[in-house]
Amino acid sequence: MRDGLWNLLTILVFFIAGILIIGFGYMFLNPNSKLNPLSPPPLPEVLVLPSSTATLKQLPQLITPSRLPVTATESVTETLRPSSTPLPTNTAFVLPTATITSTPTATETETPTVTPTSEAYQCSVVSASPRMNQEYPPGGDFDGRWTLKNIGTESWDAGVDLVFMSGTRFQTGPDAFDLPQEVDVNNSVDMIVDMLAPRDAGTYESNWALRKGSIYFCNLRLVIKVK
Repeated sequence: MRDGLWNLLTILVFFIAGILIIGFGYMFLNPNSKLNPLSPPPLPEVLVLPSSTATLKQLPQLITPSRLPVTATESVTETLRPSSTPLPTNTAFVLPTATITSTPTATETETPTVTPTSEAYQCSVVSASPRMNQEYPPGGDFDGRWTLKNIGTESWDAGVDLVFMSGTRFQTGPDAFDLPQEVDVNNSVDMIVDMLAPRDAGTYESNWALRKGSIYFCNLRLVIKVK
């Protein structure tokens, strides 16, 4: 009898389990059924968007103006386009040719006004080189040499210079040279100037003198020939 009771209970358990399985399956397939105590909220309505309709645009109607008749008093004038101005033509020009200047130049210069010498400043030319009309080749190197004696009454101090006066510039340096030392009365001094002969053939002259302030004395003349 005990076994029959257990069999009955087992059958009852399987029956209840089958009912529960069927109930859960039904609620799973139909979640909105009344058997489902936790039914989902209702879904919102499906929004249906209106379909777009293409609207063709119409172009405005073109109005062709009627041509007015031309009366006899009216005249049709034609506007002429301005004519183009021709471009200026290129004018050829000739470049000037370069002029080569020989060194040293043989341009003669004007002799400056020389004040008359006084007894205080006098000189005597003891010797001079080159000799008068000595010949040199074009561009030849030579020295102008003078031995000058003080025969005045004043000593030649640092203020006395040998200066270029006029003629052709043979010198390769400046136009004025200081005395190498002070020259007392009756004493002499040697003056040497480095020079170059001109490049063109001819006879050339150069004039020099001693200068003390505004006083010029002891005029020296140098003449050479270039062949």
